[in-house]
Amino acid sequence: AAAAAAVGGGVRSCRGRPGHYHSCPPPHVSHVRGVRRRQVPPPGAAGVPGFGDSVSLLGRKSSLVKAASSESEGTSPSSSSPMSETEDFTPSEPTAEKKHRVVILGSAGGVGKLCADQLNASGEWTVRAAIRPNSDKPTPTGADEVVTCDVYEYETLPPALKDCDACIIAVGTTNFMDPLGPFKNEYQGTKNVIAAAKQQGVTNVVLVTSMGVEDILYPLNLAWGVLFWKKLAEEELQRSGLRHVIVRPGGLSNDAVSGAVVFKRRGSTPGGRVSRANVARVVIEALTCENADNKIVEVVQEEGVTEKPLSDLFESID
Repeated sequence: AAAAAAVGGGVRSCRGRPGHYHSCPPPHVSHVRGVRRRQVPPPGAAGVPGFGDSVSLLGRKSSLVKAASSESEGTSPSSSSPMSETEDFTPSEPTAEKKHRVVILGSAGGVGKLCADQLNASGEWTVRAAIRPNSDKPTPTGADEVVTCDVYEYETLPPALKDCDACIIAVGTTNFMDPLGPFKNEYQGTKNVIAAAKQQGVTNVVLVTSMGVEDILYPLNLAWGVLFWKKLAEEELQRSGLRHVIVRPGGLSNDAVSGAVVFKRRGSTPGGRVSRANVARVVIEALTCENADNKIVEVVQEEGVTEKPLSDLFESID
């Protein structure tokens, strides 16, 4: 199994201190001396709709009030085996096969979890999954390394981003009973991650938001201005000076969606569906595609359209 590196749910920090990390075992390993670990649960049920589910969320009034999960926590809680005590762990250098390290914030969510799986399968990235303190979400099976951090608590972030080459931000509000949730997570949380990335020398950031962020009157903003805060977070990243890509998916689906992936120009009328698996593909392509540098893309799937390489789709967007 890969030895080191990506944000999702899983192994807690060393002795409960946020920001301390240790390597995550492959699914068949339960314990290695000196490292606290737990069995990685099998892949859980598909995640519940996230903020990209503009159409479906608006159709359910209770979703705006009771939403217990978002794109950052896209799977339901599951039990896990107890963890043993451990020493502090310093991640090893990436192997010859895995030359780069990426940290995923929001790795327990639908898109984040799939990003971890696909990046791990590529064999080119050491995947570090970041999870919230006290999270009971299952560890992404594609994670080589797990850290704990809270995006609203800046001091927990620099250790989580240490030694990383790239960062994927796929976080979101999980508790709509808190009117400040979208401000804390979508805006201030992203702002904190950007500051930590600059401090740690991480110059490559991909941010997942949502279609509809440019429409202040879009009904989803009734959920404490969630899209408004996502838009302000995008602007923070655009002003950061970091190499970045902003991915705005349409309505997210756990299941396959018919049709080819299509990129819309920013500000397109919200609508259309896209599978989380394809959003993850777009995010991963964005990490290394030169045609994607500093661009915003809105992603849906459409029937009757010829499938094109993602690099060509990025090139088609100004």
